[in-house]
Amino acid sequence: MKKLTLILVLVFFAGIIRLSAQADMQENITMIKKNLTDSKAAMKKLEWIETTTVFVKGEQKSVKQKQCYYALDGKLTKVETGGSVAAKAPGGIRGKVAENKKADMSEYAKKAVAKVQTYLPPDPVKLQKLYNDGKVGIQVLEPNKKFKLTFPGYNEAGDALTISLNKTDQKLMALDVSTSVDDPKQKVTFVVTFSDLPDGTQFQGTTTLDAPEKDLKIVIVNSGFKNASGK
Repeated sequence: MKKLTLILVLVFFAGIIRLSAQADMQENITMIKKNLTDSKAAMKKLEWIETTTVFVKGEQKSVKQKQCYYALDGKLTKVETGGSVAAKAPGGIRGKVAENKKADMSEYAKKAVAKVQTYLPPDPVKLQKLYNDGKVGIQVLEPNKKFKLTFPGYNEAGDALTISLNKTDQKLMALDVSTSVDDPKQKVTFVVTFSDLPDGTQFQGTTTLDAPEKDLKIVIVNSGFKNASGK
């Protein structure tokens, strides 16, 4: 009898914990969606500089800067500025080989950056659908305060988008993605850290992409925010 009672108590508490986790998850999903929606609306009134630095085998290969703003049609527009610098290749046959390798890596880097942009910012509708389908996982980092939610298959089979958040101040802390560019077997990961503007608007401060199979690292930094011209 005592053993049966203990089992029933454990089942009861397990049910409570499960219901509590589900409540936390829905509350966190709602918070994430609101944060993303509010931030995007605020960003449409701003312009900023996006600096992309490419490293191959730990060596800096290029730096590109773009002025970013939302056009009247609501699309994010990026215009390259004069702050772009590319590494020079040696001359002769060695230089030709280096140029070919550089071209191949440059093409891969472009694809990698383009892939990153398909996750940023996350689409609130997609996040909600994955939650409704019962595919979202939750990890408690700090009880009643910090959580990590994982959205598998966000863009495609085999990928995963994870959002870490602080429910206390209603802020996103970081975003992690595991995906691929050309070969599904060659995983590419990137991490986004969020920063705040003086008015509290959150933005993607630094995005760091790692492609180990290519010895490639790409760092994207957003800075220099100001009110967009005419807004």
